[in-house]
Amino acid sequence: MTEGSARLSATSSERAELAELIRTPYIRVLTYPKISLRTAKARIRQLERLGVEELVFEGHTRIGRLGILGLGTVGVVVTAITKKGESALKIRRTDANREDMDNEVKMTRLVNRVGIGPEIQSATDDFILMTLIRYEELEEWVRGQKGRGTKLVVASLLHSALNQCRKLDILAVDHGQLNNLRKHLVVADGRPWIIDFESAGTNRRPRNVTSAAQHLFVGGSVSPYLRRLMGIRSLDVVLDGLTAYKREPTDYMYSKLLEHLKLVPNETLRLATGSHRGPRTPSDFSPPKV
Repeated sequence: MTEGSARLSATSSERAELAELIRTPYIRVLTYPKISLRTAKARIRQLERLGVEELVFEGHTRIGRLGILGLGTVGVVVTAITKKGESALKIRRTDANREDMDNEVKMTRLVNRVGIGPEIQSATDDFILMTLIRYEELEEWVRGQKGRGTKLVVASLLHSALNQCRKLDILAVDHGQLNNLRKHLVVADGRPWIIDFESAGTNRRPRNVTSAAQHLFVGGSVSPYLRRLMGIRSLDVVLDGLTAYKREPTDYMYSKLLEHLKLVPNETLRLATGSHRGPRTPSDFSPPKV
């Protein structure tokens, strides 16, 4: 799990005010993975500047007895309380391979401009404060869709997700980690979210559409199920579509790829959109505009 997000959880939580964060067990999270009183005090001053009043320790992942929302190679994510309510707080690990969060903040703010990712509220060298999203993992959401209209609902959400990837390609922003959608493409309130831009960059060719589509329909654990659900009979057709888009990443090739993935609705699905969640107009099934 990553920044700006929380896997839906009913686990118990524990709260701590800023003054308590220099004590065990809270300091273990604040300065993870190595306890440092000096670092903790400096970080509390940063939290004060961000307007954070309390931290809430909740979630399935744990550091000692404390639940957290996520733990990655760069940061630890917890819930923060400010005067405006709950936010997600990403804490830079003290052993992270970077001295600050500047690149992640820059990349996330860039994609926020086109409606992608949790919105950054404020940041310092060691923290990013952003919108908190309570989510389901994509595969969990997909397999939880049952009954009449399942194909339409899933197709609509997957197409919306790939449209976000297409926007990133157009922006020339490569997310860098969409080959593992389990941690980086999630579902909240019936819509897809791309999260965690810590490895994103503009200095390489973007591969967002191809990475995401490859995971969804070719090599991911949910791929066989999605191919059956969408009625994709030939894997070669999908691979040909991915190769063509990779060679020529234009709107036309993107539209052709959507056809290969069976994500362009036929007349029956088009007539049914009014009674289901997800995209509700034909424009939702067209190449996105940035």
